[in-house]
Amino acid sequence: MTDHNADRRGELIAAALVGELSAVEAAEFERMRASDPTIDAELAELHALTGQLSDHPKWLDATPSDELRDAVLAFGAVDGGADGPQSGDRGSGSDRGSGSGSDRDAEAQAAPVTPLRRRRFGGALLAGVAAVGLLVGVVGGFFLPRPETPPPVGDPGTLGAVEPVDFQGEPAGVEIDGSVVAHTWGTETLLTVTGLPSGEFYSVVVVDATGDDVGSGTFLGSEVEINCAVNAAALREEVTSVEIRGESGDVVAAAALPRVEG
Repeated sequence: MTDHNADRRGELIAAALVGELSAVEAAEFERMRASDPTIDAELAELHALTGQLSDHPKWLDATPSDELRDAVLAFGAVDGGADGPQSGDRGSGSDRGSGSGSDRDAEAQAAPVTPLRRRRFGGALLAGVAAVGLLVGVVGGFFLPRPETPPPVGDPGTLGAVEPVDFQGEPAGVEIDGSVVAHTWGTETLLTVTGLPSGEFYSVVVVDATGDDVGSGTFLGSEVEINCAVNAAALREEVTSVEIRGESGDVVAAAALPRVEG
């Protein structure tokens, strides 16, 4: 089952990290932070990592100074002079030996000096950058794969915990996989559905202890697998069941929920 809650959580954290939250998303993110205390700790860690990277200098291209060039050429001339006596011993100081030395000096003077890129950072930092890239996963405002923070776990009614529910009564050929998540702002229902007639209207409602219906959301049947998340303005301790209904109001499938103390 696709974890829609974790996907949305990651999207909002990524947007908050780069300052791209809209007003609506900012309000949603604040509600999510209130129900999941691990978000603030993760966001602070990501801010610290990205801040460390931004403090490091960039690569530096440097051209050697004239003094350095002269020093290198002078070193080559001294080295060539040291070979001179040996050549003189073999060639009796012939003009050929002298001429070769002059040619070499002239060639050295004319030879271009190619500036080298100075490496400012070691392998450890590059490895750190790669690790941060996997952890942060933010490029141009898009969220890339990163190690998922496990959602909270606990008994039914635990804020942020995914609570599997068992839908019963669905028609032949229809499969419905569902879960509910308790939030401070209501009860979220996560659905994975296959086999419902394409284009037909369906609604999701939760039923409270008094038997009243609270609308949660709607969707259309599809030829492909449906993955959706809907939310009802009813707290988890008030909800006793979740129902999927057709356009006529008939119940297509229902899941009873265990009672939760408020």
